Amino acid sequence: LKDREVRKKTADSWWDKYGMNEDGTTELSEIFNESKKFVHPKPTITIKHLLTLPPNEDSTILDFFAGSGTTLHATMQLNAEDGGHRKCILVTNNENNICEEVTYERNKRVIQGYTTPKGEEVEGLHDNNLRYYRTTLLSRDKSVKNMRQLVRLATDMLCIKNDVYTEAEFCGKHLNPNIARYFDNGQGNRMLVIYEERAIQLLVQLMAQTEDDGIKTMVYVFSPGADPYTDDFEDVAERVKLCALPSAIYEAYKRVLPKRKPKFLDEALREMKAQAEAEANMQQTLDFGENDNMNEEGG
Repeated sequence: LKDREVRKKTADSWWDKYGMNEDGTTELSEIFNESKKFVHPKPTITIKHLLTLPPNEDSTILDFFAGSGTTLHATMQLNAEDGGHRKCILVTNNENNICEEVTYERNKRVIQGYTTPKGEEVEGLHDNNLRYYRTTLLSRDKSVKNMRQLVRLATDMLCIKNDVYTEAEFCGKHLNPNIARYFDNGQGNRMLVIYEERAIQLLVQLMAQTEDDGIKTMVYVFSPGADPYTDDFEDVAERVKLCALPSAIYEAYKRVLPKRKPKFLDEALREMKAQAEAEANMQQTLDFGENDNMNEEGG
């Protein structure tokens, strides 16, 4: 009995210190100025405690079953408190519009600031940015049209990979977004995504005409194969890091997607199966013929 009491007391003291579900409900009600927006949201203090267990202020936190968005809220609060640079990725299937109406909306208000039901003004966590991406299905057939579409739609993922989201002028020029897009966060992260390979020569010329500040630009080039047009970038080779798309994306997909048999292999297997069945039927017919002959001879 004593052990049970000790365990209960320890559990109660932990929740008193690191939050109860009621605390999460109160927080969400204050942000949305209404109750029952989400059932049993976790309190930010609980998640903040869990995020401090690995002592890494530059970590990336993934919540692949996001609900009300507490994980992102807690991440932003913790960064504000200890000066960390944690990033957070939330994933949800948007069931009952939860992502649009709760998860995203909650954290947008946390960043911008909000007013509680009591009229208290809560200052926003303005040093953060929030982006919302939707997934879509793409064909796995490697036609040029499908490959170009894959590169365009993958640009947002490349922004996440390189931690750069601000679109900017490239060497003082506005780029046609159908030809190329350039991103620069002003802190040393630069990315150029080229959709039309025929524009490479002009883009290289623009880069060569600007002063080299020693910061390399990550350059993704659409290429039907795996060649990132290295020779074309020879004049600015020291200023860029090249990657051929979509071959790099397909290679990444290969590691996570189930292998698919080529169409010709499916057809060959069907032909082999049909041939095997025909041979079996023929053998069965021959067997019946032999049995009939044996019966006649025996009679």
